[in-house]
Amino acid sequence: MLRRTLEIVSVACLVAAVPATVSAQHPDDAFVGQVAPELKVDEWFNSEPLTLEGLRGQVVLLEFWAWDCPECAQAIPYLRDWHSEYADEGLVIIGVHTPRAEYEKDVGRLRETIAAKDIRYAVATDHDYLTWLDYLNNAWPSHFVVDPEGVIQLSHTGTGRYEETEQIIERLLASR
Repeated sequence: MLRRTLEIVSVACLVAAVPATVSAQHPDDAFVGQVAPELKVDEWFNSEPLTLEGLRGQVVLLEFWAWDCPECAQAIPYLRDWHSEYADEGLVIIGVHTPRAEYEKDVGRLRETIAAKDIRYAVATDHDYLTWLDYLNNAWPSHFVVDPEGVIQLSHTGTGRYEETEQIIERLLASR
C-alpha cells in the first residue's frame, strides 16, 4: 500500500512538472535502436486490449496525444490516412491518450473526440502517465515507429516529419 502511494505521489510530482519542461523536447530519433517499452494503459477504444509483445511481426506507430491539444489535432489526418492505407499491410496505430490537464481525463469527451474526428485506429488511455513516462515523453504530440521486432525506428516530438514517417512505415512493411 505504501509503495503504491509513493508511486502515485511520484507520478503526480512528475506530471506537475510537465508544463515547465514542455519546451525541452528530446532530439529527433533519440530513442532509435532501443526496444520499445510495453504499454501500461487503461481503457481501449476501437480495439480489444493490445500489447507490443502480441504485435510482434507488425509495424506499430504509437502516437501520444491529448484530445484538446491543437498540435495533436494537426497530426490526426495523417494517422487516419496511414491507418486506411496500411492497416491491411500490417501497420497498427495506437493513439496513447495522455492528458495534458485534469479535464482531459474525461473519457466521455475522449469518446466524443474519437467519433468526431473519425479516428478508427486503436486508442488507449494512459491517464496515470505510466507509458508516457516509460517513453520519456515531455511534449504533445510524440510518436514512435516500432519495427516488427519491437525496436524503435523513429521517434519524434511535435508536428511534422510526416513524409519521413510514412517512408519508414513503407520500408518496414516491405521488409516484413
